[in-house]
Amino acid sequence: MLAPVQRAIREYYQMTRREWMAMAAAPDQDTIAFEKSQGIRRPAAGWFTQAGFGLFLHWGICTVREVELGWGFFGDVGGKKGAWPVQNYIAQADVFSPSSYDPDPWMEAAARAGFRYAVLTTRHHDGYALWPSRYGNFSTREHMGGRDLLKPYVEACRRHGLRVGFYYSPGNWLFHPQGWPYLGYPLARSDFRYRRPERTLGVPRYVSDSRENLQKHFEILYAYVRGQLGELLTHYGKIDLLWWDGYDWPRGVDIHGPEIDAWVRKLQPGLVTNDRYRLWSERPTLGDFSTEFENRDPDRRPEGAWEQCEALCGGWAYTGPEAACKTPAYVLERLIRNRAWGGNYLADFGPRKDGTMATDYYRTLGVLAEWMKHSGASLDGVTPLENPGQADVPVTVKGSTWYLHLLGWQRSALVKGQPDAGRAVVMRTGKPAKIDKRNGGQLFTIPIGLRPDLDEVIEVRFR
Repeated sequence: MLAPVQRAIREYYQMTRREWMAMAAAPDQDTIAFEKSQGIRRPAAGWFTQAGFGLFLHWGICTVREVELGWGFFGDVGGKKGAWPVQNYIAQADVFSPSSYDPDPWMEAAARAGFRYAVLTTRHHDGYALWPSRYGNFSTREHMGGRDLLKPYVEACRRHGLRVGFYYSPGNWLFHPQGWPYLGYPLARSDFRYRRPERTLGVPRYVSDSRENLQKHFEILYAYVRGQLGELLTHYGKIDLLWWDGYDWPRGVDIHGPEIDAWVRKLQPGLVTNDRYRLWSERPTLGDFSTEFENRDPDRRPEGAWEQCEALCGGWAYTGPEAACKTPAYVLERLIRNRAWGGNYLADFGPRKDGTMATDYYRTLGVLAEWMKHSGASLDGVTPLENPGQADVPVTVKGSTWYLHLLGWQRSALVKGQPDAGRAVVMRTGKPAKIDKRNGGQLFTIPIGLRPDLDEVIEVRFR
């Protein structure tokens, strides 16, 4: 006899008893016991802190109408192209069929441009899974004939030497089991808007209900989340990074953080996770690295392992050719600043509905690839400067060698507190940099007549 929560799950997803029994018996979910983790952030794995440069890929049915992924549900965020009411957004799944999907050229270009890992949105808040999941009823299993869009991505990453990352949102904005006490966020209202005050009417976080009832409904969602994670972490071989997003639920709901944290690490030993398996109303307590700096620059050197993620072309997903992308110089400046501060840069691009990348993607990565040919060593296997105050430019360090990063408008760098330099050359040209004693330090200047590039790097070896 099924327990109440199991019965609710089966009824919600309209599963036959045979389908339920097959799902419940799956070894990827039920033969691995849960145990609590310590519930504290661990230092990130060495590969992650050394990787530096990650490729974020937001993709899904939203590209049919060229609206933002998930956020296109809402009239005040994604309504300009007719993606709302939400039924319009959902209907994109009926025609989403990327006929030219081949992630191999994406990853080939990324590897040349210095990317070391990639993160693909396997399922975002809109609930659509890019693989034929047996959990839920909104994936390529019900659409596209069960086509798996994750396998080619994983294989392309491995072929070109990039670490494999999966983004997964445990929240699902289409979740509405029987008895759901809210307004059906956002299904019940065709004019539902993301920004307040409308948001406060439908998002679980803002709804007053008994803790017992909230927990009962959360358990139905949690069983679905756990089932999908079991598929993601057992069907594709070695997965290096799990990039969580959070829950919009009220305080007091037990989201089983320590248990699921320990479980995913047992499924994938050595897995690196971010700090977003949490209620958005609470501070992070799990994960290996901080994601505090989303779409914004830190104004100080952050502590611990950290990553800045940023949408480079107007939105997270592909929203059309009119969306201007950030320049290569912009991307490189943030990558260098982050490496000099011991962090990573996760740069986001969105594939188009047919599974190809826009021209801007290859143009930007092509410029970065040319820079990497002559100066990539300044970001590879380096550490941040222990005392950033010793230099007036970003610095990365490898042993006794310092890499002074002069951005496009800079021609010199002042270093203090170091022995005399034995050698200083401009990495792009191989020509020596001028060295002068100045203001109690050493001033390194690129040669006269050399037009500064995106980031002119002076390699300095101190005696």
